[in-house]
Amino acid sequence: MNTFGHLFRVTTFGESHGPAMGAVVDGCPAGVPLTRAQVQQALDRRRPGQSALTTSRNEPDQVELLSGVYEDKTLGTPIAAIVRNQDQRSQDYDALKTKERPGHADRVWRARFQHRDPRGGGRTSGRETLCRVIGGSIAEALLAREVPALRVVAWVSQVERFVAPTPAGGLTRQAVDAHASRVPDASTAAQVEARILEAKAEGDSLGGAITVRCEGLPVGLGEPVFGKLKARLADALSGIGAVTGVVWGPADLEERLRLPGTRFHAPRADGTPSEVYGGIQGGLSNGEPLEARVLFKPTSTLTDVAKAGRHDPCILPRAVPVVEAMTSMVLADLWLSFLAGPHRP
Repeated sequence: MNTFGHLFRVTTFGESHGPAMGAVVDGCPAGVPLTRAQVQQALDRRRPGQSALTTSRNEPDQVELLSGVYEDKTLGTPIAAIVRNQDQRSQDYDALKTKERPGHADRVWRARFQHRDPRGGGRTSGRETLCRVIGGSIAEALLAREVPALRVVAWVSQVERFVAPTPAGGLTRQAVDAHASRVPDASTAAQVEARILEAKAEGDSLGGAITVRCEGLPVGLGEPVFGKLKARLADALSGIGAVTGVVWGPADLEERLRLPGTRFHAPRADGTPSEVYGGIQGGLSNGEPLEARVLFKPTSTLTDVAKAGRHDPCILPRAVPVVEAMTSMVLADLWLSFLAGPHRP
């Protein structure tokens, strides 16, 4: 399965060391303002080589829009976009033609398909996520036209033992990007960045969590039985490589689960729904900010292999725009369903 979505559909293609990678977006309505610069800006936030904290693979990731856009507006036809790979070092992976890496998909991929591309992980590489970012940028263009109050912002909220304080509402991507670690708290960011560099020098890796927050959501996105908003988002976010779980609601949700129902479900002082619901009730958005924590395992390339190659010691900083992209694609898909459904208000 290489296609994601129902009405807003994104098909990704390409391998890490192949000629190019890209996406075809189908179902985006005509007339949505969209420029190449918008898509490129999203890819620039994900690209490798951003800082000393990331892989040293130097890919410019310049996007080419091949179809579906004319005079900076979508045509309603499939939007095809590609990014050409330029900094492959495929010889680094020659040993992997017969050797399988612990923690990677090499063994199970070979067992399933009997044939695979070992160069950089092929289709299973984290580089595939650039295709998702292309889809996410187009979804955001649609949402900007249809739901202008909506804001989707993700940030690194935990790396190893370092947990950042939860930022207040109104957080911007610019504030998140002000730190190489994408931890929007200066003190925690400094500690995290030092720890990532230490792990990189040791050939080790670090995991943690990314929190995504959606503000300005309308009430009623999602389906009350199958296709719940939380189910659709969990599917999208869990499909990102290295993700090991998704948790809804505030960071202290596990502590709140120890409370009796009379306290757990108590509304805020102003009468709005409790934040324990994470912005979702009965499978539908309730108009409150939606918040979820996406848990990532430490990257699997370790020790001498990590030191010799070009790998992220911590994938979290570069995964932030990927989390935002998957979230935006779900919201765009559900918005089109909301408009088309016979049960809409």
